[in-house]
Amino acid sequence: MKLAHAIAGLQVVLGACGGHHHGAARTDDPRHLYVEIAAEGSHDDALSDGAARGLAGMSFVRPADHNGDVELQVEVSRMDTTGNTTVCSVKILVLRLPSHDLLGIADGSAHVRGTNGTARDDCAAGVSATLVRGKVRTLLRRRLDDKR
Repeated sequence: MKLAHAIAGLQVVLGACGGHHHGAARTDDPRHLYVEIAAEGSHDDALSDGAARGLAGMSFVRPADHNGDVELQVEVSRMDTTGNTTVCSVKILVLRLPSHDLLGIADGSAHVRGTNGTARDDCAAGVSATLVRGKVRTLLRRRLDDKR
């Protein structure tokens, strides 16, 4: 019975981070911040693409698949259609790795013309890119300063 509880507890911990493992953060490069992107739920590809576009303009950021300093957990918190318009809201959790300490939360909304899958993806990608270039950039810059 104890083994079953231990396995269930481990599944909860792994599920909280999408089941992937984080290695030690990068301490060998104090000039750059290594950032992982984890998109969850529907429109995950659009969310990842948008967040990556937002990060692309930051010379102090390096994308990472593992051993990052920070993880951006990106998700759609709302997706609605009204008439010929799609309205979406996106939330980004900024987490220090490997401890998963919450550094901050950024959220925002937008609307785009159209109601098909492309419009929904465009809305999610656009909001995530805008959030990363704005609110998240400030958090990342602060984390880089702390790393130095």
